[in-house]
Amino acid sequence: MIGETLQFFSSNSSFDIPPFIRERMKRYGTLFRTSLVGQCVVVSTDPEINQFIFQQEGRLFKSWYMDSFTELFGSQTVPSAHSFVHKYFRSLILNLFGPENLKKNLLPEVEETSRRYLQLWSSMNSVELKDGISTMIFDLIAKKMLSYDEAKSSAKLRENFVDFIKGLISFPLNIPGTAYYKCLQVQCQ
Repeated sequence: MIGETLQFFSSNSSFDIPPFIRERMKRYGTLFRTSLVGQCVVVSTDPEINQFIFQQEGRLFKSWYMDSFTELFGSQTVPSAHSFVHKYFRSLILNLFGPENLKKNLLPEVEETSRRYLQLWSSMNSVELKDGISTMIFDLIAKKMLSYDEAKSSAKLRENFVDFIKGLISFPLNIPGTAYYKCLQVQCQ
């Protein structure tokens, strides 16, 4: 019943591949089977296999979503909207970050954002580079996709986004202090 659930949910504060996945990739390769929250699941970390799975969703494959995910979005919404949402996001991403827009709009914005962050970092004693770059990229994408500007907004979008994502892949315990509880709080805001 429990399977490898406890190992899967053990805390991982880095932005790197979670230790649970990394250990199994070393042992079994990019495709492996495990048991999580009472379900037998196949995990793929191979980009080509994942592309094929997305293309065959609903025909050859059925994606599994954790209870926390389906509780947040609704059990009827997730399976039916999956292919639509995937197509919509793919179209959106290609329009915003595709080759045509890359030269004309995106590269000058990336350069301007990079200069702004380098200037900000030059006045600091030290910078955690991985966190700094991920913040810079998140701010650039949020500005492009949502017209979000952290300097003009009181909401901390990145912090809320991180809490929300952690809650999506957490054990669904609605108890203060858990990732799922924080995710629900972010969802209500």
